[in-house]
Amino acid sequence: MFFRIKKKLHILHNIYIKHKYFKKRKTYAMDGEDLIIADYFKNKQKGFYVDVGCYHPIHRNNTFLLYKKGWKGINIDIHSFSIELFKYLRPNDLNYNFAISDKKEIIDMFFQKELSQLSTIDYDQAKKSLQGEIKKKKIQSFSLNEVLKFSNLENKKIDLLDIDVEGADLKVLKGLSFEMTNPELICVEIHDKNLKESETYKFLINLNYELIWSGVFSHIFRSKT
Repeated sequence: MFFRIKKKLHILHNIYIKHKYFKKRKTYAMDGEDLIIADYFKNKQKGFYVDVGCYHPIHRNNTFLLYKKGWKGINIDIHSFSIELFKYLRPNDLNYNFAISDKKEIIDMFFQKELSQLSTIDYDQAKKSLQGEIKKKKIQSFSLNEVLKFSNLENKKIDLLDIDVEGADLKVLKGLSFEMTNPELICVEIHDKNLKESETYKFLINLNYELIWSGVFSHIFRSKT
């Protein structure tokens, strides 16, 4: 009983006090990505998003504006506390605590604390972005195809695919059948200094996507089909 109460208070503090849920704001994303996305879908009242590496339901989140508008979707993160926050604030979404890669397997995740945007399944990226001791533990991974299948959404068109998984973004993309889901917009982080030489950029261009917006790390691609 004490543990459950403590956990609930931790969730409430993180949402309502630490991140000031009731404070009105124009954007919830790190670099205004959500404004670009919301404007693109301004005439679509209800849509479907898949947020991989969702992190937090309010803070630095690219889908909260869509959720407030009436959209629903799938939120996935390697941190269990992230998903506890989503289950509390977005109970009608599907909220999953596991990793996304290009196949189903048990893999390592690298992190420093229970809630962080810098956690990753890519060790090289962990060495670049994490300061000090890097913790490691095993976690289950699935491909997006597998997630959509066991969610009974394998034939569902994805309006927005949002990916922020610190270096493992290309593996996420390779685990999705684009001919089935055909995401209309994809927001993905690319850390390469030369954007057009990155494997993620080339992968999406080859799938007939075009770049329509770039921030510091996030880039938004639109399907031309």
